Amino acid sequence: MTTSLAQFQATTRQLWQAWQAKTITSELIFEMVMQNPTLCTELVQRALPELEVGPLHLVNPQQDVHSALLARAVRYDIYAQDEAGRTFVLEMQVKDERDLAERIRYYQGMMDQLLLRSGDSYRQLATFPTYVIFFCQFDYYGRGWARYRFEDREITDPLMTAHNGQHSVIINATASDYRRAGALGPFLDLMAGNVNNKDKFIAQIQAEIKSIKMNQERWLENMLYELKMQERFDAGEEQGLKKGMEKGIQKGVHQGLSTERNRTILKLITRAQQRGADHTAVIADLADFYDISKQEAQRYYDQAQLTNSH
Repeated sequence: MTTSLAQFQATTRQLWQAWQAKTITSELIFEMVMQNPTLCTELVQRALPELEVGPLHLVNPQQDVHSALLARAVRYDIYAQDEAGRTFVLEMQVKDERDLAERIRYYQGMMDQLLLRSGDSYRQLATFPTYVIFFCQFDYYGRGWARYRFEDREITDPLMTAHNGQHSVIINATASDYRRAGALGPFLDLMAGNVNNKDKFIAQIQAEIKSIKMNQERWLENMLYELKMQERFDAGEEQGLKKGMEKGIQKGVHQGLSTERNRTILKLITRAQQRGADHTAVIADLADFYDISKQEAQRYYDQAQLTNSH
């Protein structure tokens, strides 16, 4: 066994242990759990008790929104709609980046681009209210409240709203006062690490997490995610990640996949094959998490097969 293979296996064991320790506050776990429309609907209903939220559909994890060529793209954790035409974006936020208000502003604008097509009347947006909901492990506004809800209002008469259909909700899991949380309280406790399985909804979430952690495809997705996050950390260039990764991967492919990272990718593919992961899923996950084309991902897969056949 070579040192590099031993290191890879050690890394895999560490990733597996970390995977098993993840909770609902993990962005990836949150996305996977909320892909269940029933659970997603219940969470939105608890976050917005003043609404009657119908069954959610089009529950898309990591929904990408692209605007102008040079504009910043947006990737929502969960993007969903109900039968009433309301659109909900759900985000799990653990670290306070001190830009939450600005992110919400940008998210709201980008959401409208998915709702209004070229030639449509602006009036059509009146039938598509939008809700951005952030579940935070910090108190962004510092009031100690469990829930902050914002709408555009007239400055001299706060009772008058702009009626533009935009709503922003910030959930604070560190709240000292749960009176604003209502039925959302058990979920806030779950975010804080206090599991109340007497609450049916929380028990369902925990069961979903357990099922996800035993799913081979989900495990592969997690490995790809963690490797990508590690590369992002090592590179120290969040803004230039995509460009740097594309250059690195293209160079690796054209030079015979000789870099250490490329060898890691090949070993990851081998590991996925050993676990019986579906070929199509492996290709799709590699393309997604490494920001490369499926053709390039296929080259890695073919190279792994060629190497393993010798």
